[in-house]
Amino acid sequence: MPLENLGIRKLEEELRAWFTEGMAEPRSVVDGLDIGWGGVQRWATSAMPDLGRGLHLDFACGYATFLAQLGWRFPQAGLVGLNIDFSGVHAAAKPLLRRARVRARLVRGDARRIPFPDGAFESVSCFLGMQDIELAFGEQALFEVLGECVRVLRSSGILCLLDEIAFECFDALLASSPLEVETRAERALDVRWDREAAECAVELYAQGWLQQRRLRDPSVDGKMASAYLAKLRKDLEKQFADRGYYVPFGPVRMVVCRKLR
Repeated sequence: MPLENLGIRKLEEELRAWFTEGMAEPRSVVDGLDIGWGGVQRWATSAMPDLGRGLHLDFACGYATFLAQLGWRFPQAGLVGLNIDFSGVHAAAKPLLRRARVRARLVRGDARRIPFPDGAFESVSCFLGMQDIELAFGEQALFEVLGECVRVLRSSGILCLLDEIAFECFDALLASSPLEVETRAERALDVRWDREAAECAVELYAQGWLQQRRLRDPSVDGKMASAYLAKLRKDLEKQFADRGYYVPFGPVRMVVCRKLR
């Protein structure tokens, strides 16, 4: 492993220890995944083009864990994190960046209407936020967000999207945009959880899935949440039957695009 990655791994371990301080297992194991995301974040920043000293936007930044990784990898870049809120669980973003010793401006805003002028950024990224946006606001919201990314990118700027979305879905999303895909790759999580951690995870993820739904319909939300939990449990049992351990998410797929005009 390159020395740079070894250094970032050490920073991840230190930040994870702070992030999960006082938590008992298995909750600390599950929540600790947010820091580094099973090695995927470290891999992603190593595969991205160098951000240099450019202004970079990370939208749907959540806890700001990917912003921390960007800051470690590209310390000269001007980082901006955009999220629909920084309250509740996302209130951890500011102290997390402070603990990570990464400087970034945090801006509250909807990625469907990014509050910055045309061509404001040399590069834009999103780590696992597209699926949350779709869950919260529907499929059309993804096209709205992509249009905003194109708008705020300068000519020849870079857009890096990372999600569990299939490459075919990325292709459909990008088909009519002025963006050319330069890189596509995927990475599995370096995670093998025992049953205790797995059971804890599926309960937490089912709760989180419901909280992400902003277009609420009380008449169906409970049934949908129960169906989602059942789906997660079915996958859990299949993984233990097939390989004897649990990986909480599928591979993360990355597309790196350049704005053509």
